Order: sequence, then structure tokens, then C-alpha cells
Amino acid sequence: MSAVSHAHGAIKAAERRKLPVPDAVQEAAAVRDAVFHTVHQPDPERPALPDTADQVERVIREYAATLQTLDLTRRAAGRFQDEADDLFMRAVRGAVPVWIRGLEKEFTTLVGVVSKAAAKLPEALDQIDPRRMNWADPSHMAAYTKAEGAVVQLEQLIADRADIVRVAGGDGGRDNALFAVAALPEPTTERVMAQDWKQLSPTLTRWRELRDQPVARWVYLVRQQELTLSLATPGEVRQRSIQVERWREAGFARMSGLTAAGGQQAVQTYLASTA
Repeated sequence: MSAVSHAHGAIKAAERRKLPVPDAVQEAAAVRDAVFHTVHQPDPERPALPDTADQVERVIREYAATLQTLDLTRRAAGRFQDEADDLFMRAVRGAVPVWIRGLEKEFTTLVGVVSKAAAKLPEALDQIDPRRMNWADPSHMAAYTKAEGAVVQLEQLIADRADIVRVAGGDGGRDNALFAVAALPEPTTERVMAQDWKQLSPTLTRWRELRDQPVARWVYLVRQQELTLSLATPGEVRQRSIQVERWREAGFARMSGLTAAGGQQAVQTYLASTA
């Protein structure tokens, strides 16, 4: 799929979410469409062959002139096409952060619905499954139904978000689906020295394990205390994914010190150099 197609896909996703399309995007789209339609303007229909021989040459000459003018117009328009495409894509990319922020309110509301339902669901995640639920318990049934409905909407919202950010190059990186909706805490010297990564790392592992259980996955996310849930722009997703490496490398720096003081100094140096 071309970059222009990604831009159109972003606009369609924004419209599905009832997000306003900025005037700059609409104007850039109109410019791009005008150039595109001029480049692909079809040949006019051939005129009817005259009944008399003395009119044939004149009709053909006039038709040839029309074709020549149109051909030159199409060729000239083609020289503007790349610029028009670039103008359009830049305008759409500029709207991406605004659209992502526009999704935040709905995202927060749906997360809140899952949180309330999670309080009434079984503690064991493997029991948050329609095949294992105790449907004789009306509280479980009602809670699961609410959680499932909110998760379906969350998944669609996140899919629309993915369509929006694709024009900006997408999210990239491992666990980008997680970091599109959640952020690790910033590593600090104190937390690294306390080996807090040991309680953070399992969060990523559990998220991956639950990829085929969307309701349990979201229940897990709203129950855990380490990750902050919020939608991210593409750049923020990359920044969030980098935090994983910073936590790990800071841990290696801690172990590189021959003494506790040496390890602490190594951690401080590393974190300062990657801030």
C-alpha cells in the first residue's frame, strides 16, 4: 500500500471515530485530487466522421488539436503530482497527534468500564474465559459481558488508531501493540538498584502470553500497577519501547560495579547518558 493510501486510510479512520478533519488536510486533499484527476483525464470522444470529404480534414485537425492540448495538460499536471502527494501526506501526518489525543477520552472511558468489571471477575486470569467461567454466578456473567463489550470497542479503537498512525510510518518495534496503550515507568537509580525490573519484566511476558485472550489481557492490564495506560503517538511508542532497553542496560550497569557504590555510579552514568 502506498503512502498516499495510508494517508487516505488515516482520514477514513478519523472520520469513523468522528474526529474533525483539519481544514489544512481537506485543502491538501483537494489539491492532490485536482492534480490526480488532471493527470488521468481521459481522451474526449472521437467526433463523428463527416458526411462530406471537404469537412473531414477540418474535423480531424480540430480533434488532433484537442488531443494535443489534453496530452500536454496531462504531462504538465504530472510534474506537479509528487509535490501534491507530498503536501497531502505532510498535512495528514501533522493531524495524527491531534487525532490520537482525540481518541484519549473514549479510550479512558472504556478502560474504566473494564476496570469496574475486573473487580467482579475471578482473580485467576485463566478463569476469565467463556469456556471456564462460572455462568451460574450472575455477578460473573454480568461483569464478563460488560468487560467483553468494552474490550471489543477498545480493540476497534486501537485498530483505528493503527490506521491513523500508519501514514506516519507506524509504530515499529517489539511489543508495539502494548506500548501503543501503555507506558513503563521511567527507570531511576533507586529503582534499578532495588532490582525493580524483576517485577516489571513479567508484565511484558504476561501480556504476550495473553495475546489470544483479549478480555483476560485487558483485565490484566487494568489490574496491574506498574504500567500507565494511555494512547501514544508513533513517536511516543518508540520512546516507550526504548525504556525496556534502558531498564535492562541499567541493570547490567548495576552488576558491572565491583561494589554497591560502583554499581550505583554506573547506573547513574548510564541513565544520564540515555535521558
